[in-house]
Amino acid sequence: MEVQTRKLRTVQLHDQENIYGKTKTHTAFPSKRDGLTVRGVLGEINGNLQVQRDVSKGKITVTVSEIDKKSNRAALRSDGFFSNYNHVQSKVDSGLATKPVLPTKPSLRREESTASLAVKAAARTKLLLKEAQKTKEAKESQAKKNDKINGLHSVKEVKTTKTIKSILRDPTDSLGKLKLSEASLQGQKKDKANSVCIVKPLPLPSDIEDIDARDSNSPLLMSIYIKDIYRYLTELEEKYPIEKDHFKNQTHITGKMRATLLEWLAEVQHQFSLVLETFQITVGIVDRYLQIVPDLPRNKLQLVGVTALFIASKYEEIYAPNVNDFIYVTDCAYTKEELFQCERDIIVKLGYCLARPIPLSFLRRFVKAAHGTSKNHHLAKYLVDLSLVEYTTAHYRPSEVAAAAICLSLHLLSSKSLKDVWTPTLSYYSGYTFEHINPIIKKLAQIVVDVEKNKFKSVYKIYSSAELGKVSTLPQLRSESIYRLAEVSSS
Repeated sequence: MEVQTRKLRTVQLHDQENIYGKTKTHTAFPSKRDGLTVRGVLGEINGNLQVQRDVSKGKITVTVSEIDKKSNRAALRSDGFFSNYNHVQSKVDSGLATKPVLPTKPSLRREESTASLAVKAAARTKLLLKEAQKTKEAKESQAKKNDKINGLHSVKEVKTTKTIKSILRDPTDSLGKLKLSEASLQGQKKDKANSVCIVKPLPLPSDIEDIDARDSNSPLLMSIYIKDIYRYLTELEEKYPIEKDHFKNQTHITGKMRATLLEWLAEVQHQFSLVLETFQITVGIVDRYLQIVPDLPRNKLQLVGVTALFIASKYEEIYAPNVNDFIYVTDCAYTKEELFQCERDIIVKLGYCLARPIPLSFLRRFVKAAHGTSKNHHLAKYLVDLSLVEYTTAHYRPSEVAAAAICLSLHLLSSKSLKDVWTPTLSYYSGYTFEHINPIIKKLAQIVVDVEKNKFKSVYKIYSSAELGKVSTLPQLRSESIYRLAEVSSS
C-alpha cells in the first residue's frame, strides 16, 4: 500500500514595517501660564502679575484690569457698556421689583392637627373589633351545630390533629411513633424496589495501600469518586472490544498495511504537535471501523486513517488542525468532500460513540500505584505505542496493555524481578494477576527486540527525543533480561 505524504512547510511570520509612514498627530494642549492671578473671596493669590481678561460686548472691549482701576462704577454706567441695564437698576432702587409679602396663618401644633384623626381612628378600631367578635361567635355556633349533626366524627379529627401536632413538636426521632397504614407501607416497598441502591465502597485490605488518601484536598484529582471512574472505564472497554484477528472480513487489507498506516499517522501526530491521547484514540477508531466494515478497498485505507485522526483531534485537542491540513499531508490524494463523507460514515458505523478508553488513561493510574518515576512512565508509553502499531496485540484490552507495560518498565529500570515488581497494590488497582499479564509482557519484549530489524521506526524516532527522556535508546532495551523474556538469543 502506497501512502501519499507531503512534508509540512513551516511559514515564518515577520513583522512588517509600516510602509505607509503614517504617524499619529498628538494635539498639544496649551500649558498653564505662569503667574496667573485668581480673584475671589480670598482676594488675589498672586499679586505680582495682572490677568488680562477680555470681556466683549458688541464691538467694545474692556479689560478687567481697566475696570478695577476705576473707582467710580457710576461713570461706566453712563457709557455704552452698562446702559442696557438702567431700567433694571431703577426698579431695584425704587422698590418696584420686590413682591409684596402676604400674611400667613400660624401653623397648627401637632396636638391640635392630629386630635380629630386620633378620635376617628379609635372609633374605627372599636367597630372592627365588634365585627370580628360577631363573626367569631357565628363560627362557633355553626361549629356546634355541625358537631351535633355529624356526631363523633369531628371529635376524632380534632384528636388526631392534636396528636400529630404534639408529635411534630418533638424531635425528629419521635416521628417514628406515627403509625403508617398498610397502603403507605406497600407504596414504600414499591419505591424501594424501583430506587437505585447506593453501594458504599468496601474497605481496603490490610496489605493494600490507599493511593488516593493524600488527594482529598485536591479537587482536580477527584479522590472521592476516582475508583468509580476507573470501574466505569473497565466496563467501557468490555463493551467495545477489539476481536482477535479482526481483519478476517477484510480481503484487501492486511496487518502490514495497518502497521504502515499507523506508523504514518504517528508521524503526522508528531508533526502537528498533537497530544498522545489523540493518536491512541485514532488507533481505536480505525480498528473498530475496520472490524465492522468488510471488504474496504485498499485505496480508501489512508482516507479512513486520516479521517480517524481528524475526528480524534476534534474530540481531544483544544485547537484542532484545519481540515485542509489533513488533506495537505495526504498530498491532496483526497478532497475535502470525501473526507467529510468518510467522517459521517465512521461516526454512523460507530454509533456516535467515541468513549472507548485508551491505554494512557489506565497507565497514569498504575504508575501512581507503583510510585513510578517519569522515566518509568515514558518507557511504559513507548511500549504501549509499539504494541498499538502491532496487529497481533490489537485485541488486548487497553488496561491489559497498560498493566504489562508498567510492569516491564519497572523491571527494566530496577534490579527487581517481575514478580517482585508486581506488588499486591498494583494487582488490586489493575485487577490483573501476574499470571494474567505475563504473556503480554513477553509479547512486548518481542516487539522491542524486533524494532531494530523492523522498517517501521516512527515511534522509535519520536521517543528518542529529549522531551520523552530518550527512552527508546536506553541500554536496558538491549539487555539480556529483555532477550530472555522475548526468548531470543542476544547474538
